[in-house]
Amino acid sequence: MKLFNFFFLFNLILFYYSVKCDNIAKINSNITYQLIDGFGGSSAWLGNIPDKGIENIFGKLGLSILRVGIVDLCKNQKWGNYRCIGQEALTAQKASKYGVKIFASPSTSPISFKTNNNEVMGELKEDKYNDYVEYLQSAVDELNKVGVNLYAISLQSEPDFSPSYVSIKWSPKQIAAFLKSYSRKIKGPKIMAPECAHFIPEYNDAILNDPDVAKGVDIIAWHMYGMQLVSQTKAQKMGKSAWMTEKTNDGNDWKSFMETAKDIHDCMTIANYNAYVYFWFKDPKYVSIVDNNYEITSRGYILGQYAKYIRPGYFRINATENPTTNIYVSAYKGKGKVIIVAINIGWPDKNQQFSIKGIKAFTPIITAPNKNMINGTKILVKNESFNYLLPAMSVVTFVSVN
Repeated sequence: MKLFNFFFLFNLILFYYSVKCDNIAKINSNITYQLIDGFGGSSAWLGNIPDKGIENIFGKLGLSILRVGIVDLCKNQKWGNYRCIGQEALTAQKASKYGVKIFASPSTSPISFKTNNNEVMGELKEDKYNDYVEYLQSAVDELNKVGVNLYAISLQSEPDFSPSYVSIKWSPKQIAAFLKSYSRKIKGPKIMAPECAHFIPEYNDAILNDPDVAKGVDIIAWHMYGMQLVSQTKAQKMGKSAWMTEKTNDGNDWKSFMETAKDIHDCMTIANYNAYVYFWFKDPKYVSIVDNNYEITSRGYILGQYAKYIRPGYFRINATENPTTNIYVSAYKGKGKVIIVAINIGWPDKNQQFSIKGIKAFTPIITAPNKNMINGTKILVKNESFNYLLPAMSVVTFVSVN
């Protein structure tokens, strides 16, 4: 009996270490997850971005989504002073030449629609829902005048938040009421909601648990502030897309840049989002996607590691998401290519083994300290496997070679 127990424990330990030491990142292109709608950023409050910035953002980095804000000041006889797209329409016009999806997020409503007659906070009066439809339609028409077809329009940016700047509050019940009876009166774009500052089950349930409300929305959207990521498969099973439409990473160092890489990875693998949209292209306080001269930053190149190579219409496929400490892997396929993105959020460099069937070679593209989307030497796949030394604090995108 003692001998039996000895061999049992011995084999158990062997099994434990064989599993623990199997740090291979296994890619299986036969298991498919969500459709990718794209990766993007926002021009809200930035006005007319110059041609240099447009080319760097949508050309060199390959971003495929633009979020415009309905934040500029306009005036007419009907509404007086109100928030419109304004100068951002010129940014949208230039970006549209790159074939990007463009969506708009309102900051508030005209003050005459609100319970407090103020641009900050308050709620939309119940008898002004039709007027709000007209207001959102005016944003759609504003872009149509410059040749831009809006892909989607949001009901409201951060309806759950209580800031001291331009804003308006919507409860889950109010959003559900608008989506049920009014949102489809807006002609042209897809309808997006709720765009809360973070995932709130009450908003999600108010939209998705009532079939008549759910019919009024096409894209379920959330921001990523202080939130625990939640899988969006419920919305997707109902035929909705799910987008993460705003996140800013505080900080100006590589630790902060790698937080952006990890955020993208988590949005794709944990939440199963169809799209990831960073906030400002250019931030007055933190390093964003481009700097004040519209040159690409390190954070911008990290976003480009995804956006440039994982194109709209691709699908995420199965991959070992965390094969070893500080290494995170996701994989995608589309247009005859397989894309693997591996991030190393720590120190030091790490040798990582990958296994995949049906691919002969990959070209690695590397962003790391002192490297900005640099092409590496082609890697041959031998016996359905290859190894690669992932630099410390890096994002490496592997693009299959036919």
